[in-house]
Amino acid sequence: MTRPKLIVPSYLLRAHDAPLEAGHAVLVEGSRILAHGPRAAVEAMRPDAETVDLAGTILMPGFVNAHQHGRGISQIQLGYPDQRLELWMAERRRRGVPDLTSIGLLASAEMLRNGVTTAVHADLAYGSGDYAAELAASIAAYDKAGLRATIAIGVCDQGNIVFPQELAEGFLDGLPPDLAEWLRRRDTAPYAADFPATAALLDALMAAHAGNSRIAFCYGPSGPQWVTDPLFAETARDAAARGIGLHIHALETVAQYEACRRLCPDGMLRHLKALGAVGPRTVFAHGVFLTTDDLDVMAAEGAMLATNPGSNLRLCDATAPVRESLARGIRVGIGSDNSTVQDDEDLFSEARVAALLGGRTNWTAPPRPSGRQVIEMLTTSGAAIAGFEGIVGRIEPGWQADLTAMSTATAQGAYLDADTDIIDALVSRGRGRDVRLTMVAGRILYRDGRLTELDLDDIQFRAGEAARRARSAPDGAGNVVDRLRPHLAEFYGRLTAETRFPDRLS
Repeated sequence: MTRPKLIVPSYLLRAHDAPLEAGHAVLVEGSRILAHGPRAAVEAMRPDAETVDLAGTILMPGFVNAHQHGRGISQIQLGYPDQRLELWMAERRRRGVPDLTSIGLLASAEMLRNGVTTAVHADLAYGSGDYAAELAASIAAYDKAGLRATIAIGVCDQGNIVFPQELAEGFLDGLPPDLAEWLRRRDTAPYAADFPATAALLDALMAAHAGNSRIAFCYGPSGPQWVTDPLFAETARDAAARGIGLHIHALETVAQYEACRRLCPDGMLRHLKALGAVGPRTVFAHGVFLTTDDLDVMAAEGAMLATNPGSNLRLCDATAPVRESLARGIRVGIGSDNSTVQDDEDLFSEARVAALLGGRTNWTAPPRPSGRQVIEMLTTSGAAIAGFEGIVGRIEPGWQADLTAMSTATAQGAYLDADTDIIDALVSRGRGRDVRLTMVAGRILYRDGRLTELDLDDIQFRAGEAARRARSAPDGAGNVVDRLRPHLAEFYGRLTAETRFPDRLS
């Protein structure tokens, strides 16, 4: 039987709203937290416990990556330049389907190295024709890594060529006939064929992983530009009946904003609310172009936001209204989208980016998030977004032992004034590389620069080989993409030519 672990940091931060406690320890038995408190008292509870010495660190709840896709090889590494999302999506047609377990395992390993203990796997299909197999391969990666993961089952039934759907035929009519025919042959849903098939897929996955408390599920309907009203409503009803969440890609780009403005003249959030798709288990990912009215609806209904600042900046958009959301009491989590500012999985640094960005502000604008609010976004709010609220996100007896310890050396540097709060210093100066321990469900998966249960060199090699094998897509897709790109740029340029958004596109 595994011995209990007595984890002894320099400081303990049990949650974003808890005091910073020096000289305290945490006792872990099995997958759960048994106790915390002054070291001597906790140590006396289990004298047989193995001591994990983490001098020079702050121990806190593990970080939650609130939105990512299990891509361990980045778009830059794959040869896709940063550009508008709609053009980047077309670029993906150049490549075949990689081994998703290999690239997913690398993504998981990098997250563990950066203190992430839970990840939301947002809906993403590679168009293999077997979405169930794609999901199974991705789930296998999270499970092998030991990460906790929530898997969003994709839902989509329109907008596969361009959006809004009503303009698709006109777009095709303006293309060279062979290019239009090539696209028409591929105008199929990348996910399950219809809602009964989607629900059946979810049933099968939930049954297959019923005994695994680290794997959870939700629905991942894309925004209204990709999901018709009847399908949105049916998905929302089933999610409510199952007690699971909706993780929705929303208003990520100006083209999506314009499409939703046309499809939802009363506002996207009010439109989805009328369909039963907005509530306490609803998460809106990206949310760059959420309006003031959208935020008011989110706050009233208890919906949450998963912001991905680096990805949105790199794909030529702005960032989500984080400050305005927090001011309304909306819970905000941080996602890497596997496309951070530094093209890594340093979620801690990405959270700092989210806190710093605020668009044009004035004296009456909401304040920048505090250091503790940043910790809240990374932990407690992230746990709620992932559907693990009350299970992870705090260090309390009975909760799952998902923990992260960060060195304070970078935060303190050569000198740190006694008047500076160490949490604020950590948030301002810390990096993912300062993580010294990552524990999930009581298992130490990363310690002092080393993955304890995975061979990083082998994982990197296999992921690289998977990317090489997928480099060539079938039927001359590379040439097609080169020809298609200017037509897409012209189409979305016309669509958004008159679009205006306060403080972003005015």
